[in-house]
Amino acid sequence: MSSWTSPPPGRDEPGRRAPAPSARQPEPHLHGGDHHAHLPAGAHIADRRGLTATGAVTIALALGVAGAAIDVNTGRGLRATFAICFVLGSALAALLVHREDLKATVVMPPLTYCVLALVGAALGHTQVAGSFVKAQGLELVSALIIGAPVLYVATGSAFLIALVRAFRGARQP
Repeated sequence: MSSWTSPPPGRDEPGRRAPAPSARQPEPHLHGGDHHAHLPAGAHIADRRGLTATGAVTIALALGVAGAAIDVNTGRGLRATFAICFVLGSALAALLVHREDLKATVVMPPLTYCVLALVGAALGHTQVAGSFVKAQGLELVSALIIGAPVLYVATGSAFLIALVRAFRGARQP
């Protein structure tokens, strides 16, 4: 593969021929090397230090979806199972995420709640007549009003955990 900064094909330096393609060393990302080293930034979910911001969102969404699926399949709307799973997912994300990604876990609960409320409304049976967009909008507003305490508890728990972790990290040398 050649780019505008690489020497012309067949030459490494002026006047010197490059080795034949069969004599070159295999590139690690093509032949069994560290596959994760070449993922785009943000594609990693976890590493030895814990969750990345992407991993934290994944955990919170996965637990929220599990709770929403149970509630939607057993009745109408998002109820207690969703609330418990959502708060637990938000707290767990803040507890396991890298220290440099703590701010993301505080911003994440309201955003993931909106996504989960829309998914729950789409999967559940709605009584709203009219267009799909109008029904989704009304379901989201309803979920935000009725579910505000759940949203506050999830955001508050993530904030407190992030605050304690940040304070402990600042005190450690």
